[in-house]
Amino acid sequence: MGTDFLILCGGLGTRLRSVTGDAPKVMAEVQGEPFLDFLLKYLIRQGARRVILCAGYKAEAIAVYYKAKFSQIEIIFSVEKEPLGTGGALKNAVSFVESPQVFALNGDCFTPVDYARLLAFHQQKNSRATLVGVRVEGNKDFGTLVVNGQDEITAFREKFVTTDVQYISAGIYCFNRDIFDLMPDGKFSIEYDLFPKLIGDRFYARNVKAPFIDIGTPERLVWAQAHLNEMVES
Repeated sequence: MGTDFLILCGGLGTRLRSVTGDAPKVMAEVQGEPFLDFLLKYLIRQGARRVILCAGYKAEAIAVYYKAKFSQIEIIFSVEKEPLGTGGALKNAVSFVESPQVFALNGDCFTPVDYARLLAFHQQKNSRATLVGVRVEGNKDFGTLVVNGQDEITAFREKFVTTDVQYISAGIYCFNRDIFDLMPDGKFSIEYDLFPKLIGDRFYARNVKAPFIDIGTPERLVWAQAHLNEMVES
C-alpha cells in the first residue's frame, strides 16, 4: 500500500505512571512488547510501506528502539521540539508525507481496520477527511459521533453516560493532503480545533463493528494484556 501512515506517539502516559514509570505511553509493555510494536506489526500485515512516527516526549528513546526494529517498512521520525498537541504533531510531520492521501492514527489505540477498504471508502465518497467510528455498547468515557444517512459527520457529542449503542472515534483517520493547509501552525487539538470546522465539508465516518482498545488508564492496559493478541490476529 503506497499510502503513508502517521502515528501520534507523543503522549506522556501520565495516568499510566504507576504501572509504566516514565516510559512514553506507546512504549507501555503489553504481553512483553511495547504497545506500538503490535500496532506496527498489524500495519505491516495491512501492506504499510512508510510509517511516520510523530514523537515528542522521550522521542530519542523511541527513535533508538525503532530505527532497526522493522526492516519490512520505512520508519521516519518527526520530532516535536515542544508539545504541539494532536493536531500540531500531524502538521509538524507534513514535510515527510509523500502520498496524496495519508492515514493518521493515535499510537495508544488499536482497532483492526482494513485500510485498503478505508481508503476505497474515502475515495468513493470524494471525502476530504474520513474518521473511523467504532461501535460500543454503553459509554461514559468517550465523545460520540453523530452521522447522517449518507455517512457524513454532522456533530460530535461530548462524553455522557449511556447504556445504548454508540459510535465513538477509533482514533484512525484518512485525510487528503490538502487538509494540512487548513491546520494552523503551533499547538492545537485535531479533535477540538479542526474536526468541528470540517463538518459539512466532505467529512465522513466509516463506522465499523470491530473491537477497540486504548491504553490510557491502568485498567485499560490490563484489558489489553488479556485481549490484544486476539485483536491483532482478527
